Amino acid sequence: MTNATAASAPIAAGAWTSGLSTAEFAATLEAGLTPLGFVQGCSVVNWNFYGFGLNSLGLGGGQLSGYSEQYSCPHGIVSNEHRRYGLNYEKTWLERAYKSSFAAAKERLVNEARAMGACGVIDIVERTEYHSESGAFEFTLNGTAVGLSGVAPPSTPFTTYLAGQRFNRLIEAGFVPVEITLAISAIGVYSSCVTEYQLRGAGATGLGFGQMSYGAIPAGEITQITNAEIAARSLVREQLRPQLHGDILHGALLKVRSHESAEGPQIEAILQGTRVRQYRDFAPIAPPRPVIRLVDR
Repeated sequence: MTNATAASAPIAAGAWTSGLSTAEFAATLEAGLTPLGFVQGCSVVNWNFYGFGLNSLGLGGGQLSGYSEQYSCPHGIVSNEHRRYGLNYEKTWLERAYKSSFAAAKERLVNEARAMGACGVIDIVERTEYHSESGAFEFTLNGTAVGLSGVAPPSTPFTTYLAGQRFNRLIEAGFVPVEITLAISAIGVYSSCVTEYQLRGAGATGLGFGQMSYGAIPAGEITQITNAEIAARSLVREQLRPQLHGDILHGALLKVRSHESAEGPQIEAILQGTRVRQYRDFAPIAPPRPVIRLVDR
């Protein structure tokens, strides 16, 4: 009996659901896995950006935690409205909110799979959604729970973004999925006077008190924003590394996005992928044998 035949045998026992495409479904059967059902997990958390005037720095004591970098005004005293400094700072409370939402959604997805007797969840897709203007943020994970015929399910099913031939090739290479992982870094930018002028394209062009002139800002790199982008990308890699516990991150996907908040841009970097572990050397799957029918016409 082939892997596909053995895996498809339990399907006839009852109704089931799946998020797999036709090709992914066929490849799943070929790997000896049986789709058991569509599973999901979600979490809604408070996701406030906190304006600079709402004590966003430290949320209580006014003390920053994590990365920060200050930018001084080069113009001297101009007016009370003139920004005398700028600041890039890590919004650690937003990072914790996002991570807790991901962890809760993953736990609920795994619990549904465990209740089905699954050995793992494949083809996981994430969805994020803001709930109007309330500051609430919903994180959802969907996937297909699968079982392995003749094998008792583990206490904790594996999770992976992979499915179909991508999943089969991973097994062929001698690796097995352990779990999906995610890290996020959020950098708030309180724009300095120079950054504010660069973003507007006009402002003070002179340097030093008594030497002020106003006009168009010449084209060039916006240093404060560039440094925030670099810091976000660096921090998110540092945060994800401990989650691997010596394993490998497969299918790494880095997403960088920007939001506007009261004090200026907010840069977010999200790094995700599947934590995989090697269990044997590379063993290619035998190619299918061609069959030619000889029919006497």
